Amino acid sequence: MARYTVIAASRVDSQLIRHIRFLANVSLPAARRFRQEYSEILDRLEENPFQFPADTDPNLPEDMYRKALFAHCYKALFTVENRIVYLDAVVDCRQSTAAYDL
Repeated sequence: MARYTVIAASRVDSQLIRHIRFLANVSLPAARRFRQEYSEILDRLEENPFQFPADTDPNLPEDMYRKALFAHCYKALFTVENRIVYLDAVVDCRQSTAAYDL
């Protein structure tokens, strides 16, 4: 039984679609790997979001977000409050987070 509930912001769906479309144009195996690893990240967030480190990106508010890295160059940005994990964005680490309006 999951210890935490993960709630994704509405923008996460469009970010995932954009990332998967990009990867599918480059490599279908990479797109499948992204999808599989994202699913694994969600499972791990439900079990223990504190296993992931704080994000120290200077474009983000200090001490607010934690990050879960996956698929070589993507990260899920989230906060934890009580027993709820708020997934705010899935970003490509090759791009600045300043563009994500967090």
